[in-house]
Amino acid sequence: MLDLESTIVAIASASGASPRGIVRFSGADSHAIAFKTFAPVRREPIPPKPSGLWLAGSLKLPGWFSPVPVDLSLWSAPRSYTGQDMAEIHAPGSQPILDAIVDLGLTSGARRAERGEFTLRAFLHGKLDLTAAEAVHAVVAAESPARLESALKRLAGGISTPVERLRDRVLDLLAHVEANLDFAEEPDVDELGRERLAAAIDREAAAIDELIARFHARDRFQSLPKVVLAGPANAGKSRLFNALAGSQASALVSPIPGTTSDTLHAIVDCLGLKIELVDTAGFVEDLFDDADNKIASHEHAPTIARSAALLRDEILAECDLVLLCKQSLDTNPWISFPGRSSLLVWTKIDLRDPPSDPPSALATSASQGIGVDRLKAAIASRLNDDLRENDATDSMSTRCREGLSKASLALRSAAEAVATSFGDELVALDLRLALEELGKVVGAVYTDDILDRVFSRFCIGK
Repeated sequence: MLDLESTIVAIASASGASPRGIVRFSGADSHAIAFKTFAPVRREPIPPKPSGLWLAGSLKLPGWFSPVPVDLSLWSAPRSYTGQDMAEIHAPGSQPILDAIVDLGLTSGARRAERGEFTLRAFLHGKLDLTAAEAVHAVVAAESPARLESALKRLAGGISTPVERLRDRVLDLLAHVEANLDFAEEPDVDELGRERLAAAIDREAAAIDELIARFHARDRFQSLPKVVLAGPANAGKSRLFNALAGSQASALVSPIPGTTSDTLHAIVDCLGLKIELVDTAGFVEDLFDDADNKIASHEHAPTIARSAALLRDEILAECDLVLLCKQSLDTNPWISFPGRSSLLVWTKIDLRDPPSDPPSALATSASQGIGVDRLKAAIASRLNDDLRENDATDSMSTRCREGLSKASLALRSAAEAVATSFGDELVALDLRLALEELGKVVGAVYTDDILDRVFSRFCIGK
């Protein structure tokens, strides 16, 4: 068990050389430790409970010949990030300097902070709920501008707000049921009526299910977004894969349809957004009608084609974006991917004259390098747009999904109990269970194992 009243210290800035680094303190002795060898440039009175006070000065470190120029920031409880007295020393970002400042704190009575302990203290002092605490982690771990924007919106209450509203509505329903229990002999207590009560509970369960579906869809962005090249055989997918993959090019390019029977993967940078690019086998329904195709004439070709199709369909089912590749100028894409975002890509445009009425698709020639950068920009734009549309649900943790799923099940059970005329005691029991699970999502109800699950993922100093 952590002693959450002791004073803690940790380096709060990123590792590695930088112009500035930050050492953070939280706890009752933070100000005294920070001032121990600090000499301000200007001698001025320090208010008894400073908050947001910034002082320029220098720090005398044990064993160092010269003072180190630093800035000192002070906050007092409860007006701080953690809800406790806090101090930050901003110094040159040299690792030996930052380590020496931490050592000074340790010898002055502080202890090293555990992973996520600063944010844990903020949660326990009511400064953040659990979803906001997880959003802090998402901000730190963001790998693209879109993910950072999404995490910042989530930190501002993107997830907790709809869950809190759900809790309020379920609490109103529970109050109605409890009133029926407490005043069962009073006439006309059941204002909603059993049918309307069941419908109201069902609506809240449906609202939770909608949140879960949106959260699940966005969980794919926890890892790299998966972008899949799909289309008919010999549509130029493999050559386009090599053009997009650059130095990682590994696809076998052949004029013979059906050459690709496996999947190839590469990590591609699309204007700062890293994606997992996947090349898949082409749609080969007409391949076996070609008597001159040596691949199709092989005795095991049908089995290989079926295996390739199964693997391709599995990849398509879990991807984030489909690049539908065609070399025909037919404006009908002839195939769609329900539930999947897609872009239509016209390939091999160097082999034909441009149409008088160009189709609304991305024209490319992988062999000539035409349209490749434009395609990367389109991929980044589409994925970032998809992510922003679901900003409140980005990086939703398993913990939150589990809580929402249990709350939904409890509400469905309550609605069924109402519809089948079970006693109000059972209805109230299910509603209380739903409230408890929703409370766990935002941290109104928590246990030590939940806290450990959330904060153990943080880096030291956050």
